[in-house]
Amino acid sequence: MINKTYSKADMIDIIRNFNIDIPNFCSMDKPTLSMELWRELCSIESLTCDTDIYDINNIEELKTYLVNKNPDKLLSVKEKTKLMRFCKEVIVYCNGGYNIEYSIFNDFNEIEIQMIDICKYGDIPSVRRAIRLFNKDPKLDNKLSPIISNRVKKQLELKQKNKVKKYYGLIVNKGKFVLSFD
Repeated sequence: MINKTYSKADMIDIIRNFNIDIPNFCSMDKPTLSMELWRELCSIESLTCDTDIYDINNIEELKTYLVNKNPDKLLSVKEKTKLMRFCKEVIVYCNGGYNIEYSIFNDFNEIEIQMIDICKYGDIPSVRRAIRLFNKDPKLDNKLSPIISNRVKKQLELKQKNKVKKYYGLIVNKGKFVLSFD
């Protein structure tokens, strides 16, 4: 059976990316969707993936992936709430001009030690933002880099690729355009 750490949204994402044929999967509740997905995985022999988000090549790897704990859910709700609160305080510290007096922290080393600890949660956008802002601190000797899973890296790359680009006031959009001159 599918591990309970996978949310309904995770399972829907897997169904869409691997083109698994389950009718009306969006209207099912999580337990029903979990049973239907597992039943369908046991009945099919091969699968194809539309995107490169998952590093899964065959049906057995997908089953193993779903049986084990969700690698994207490293924190409990309570731990994530605590982490998000810390990230907000770091962002306030950074937006306050990196002045320790205007923050809840006692000294710079306190922030740095905790920031090193949260680097492993780089899949969370607030953690990436806090690290990016903290790296601009002039007191920081070594820059920190968040640890991001391949899935999130590929999602960020797709998002960046689809972003509108601006060059010296020129906005570049993709698509079909008709130019007419007067």
